[in-house]
Amino acid sequence: MAAFEEFGVLPEIAKAIDEMGWMLPTDIQAEGIPLVLGGGDVLMAAETGSGKTAAFCLPIIQIVWETLKDIQSGKLAKAAAESSSPPWTMSVLDRGAALAVTPDGLRVQSREQKDWHGTRCTRGVKSGKWGFEATVTDEGLCRVGWSTLEANLDLGTDR
Repeated sequence: MAAFEEFGVLPEIAKAIDEMGWMLPTDIQAEGIPLVLGGGDVLMAAETGSGKTAAFCLPIIQIVWETLKDIQSGKLAKAAAESSSPPWTMSVLDRGAALAVTPDGLRVQSREQKDWHGTRCTRGVKSGKWGFEATVTDEGLCRVGWSTLEANLDLGTDR
């Protein structure tokens, strides 16, 4: 097994690397390649000549290669069809009375600034790992988090 294959690089890419005469990865490549291939956000800094370009480019070449193979096999079309359900939005129905939700469910605003108000998404989380992103555009306090169906919409007040 070539040294680069140990980091998850495809055998075809590892063979090309070997043919270029690269025997061992540099420190930045050994650390960065598995992170990029794992889907992580990576920021690397090192001196000129340390191998940063290859640390980014090799995994990117592999990701493009795998994506093209998935397109050819029809795997991506199937995944896109399965995930064609509407995006998660904030519910216009499951919300506190003093909280306004835009019809598209993408923005909320408190009608009463001194109290806490809440809303839930149109779909719930059943299992797995999930995350979300929120942008606060008004001044004042804001609570963003997870709740159960049984939780009070006065967010953060339940045991």
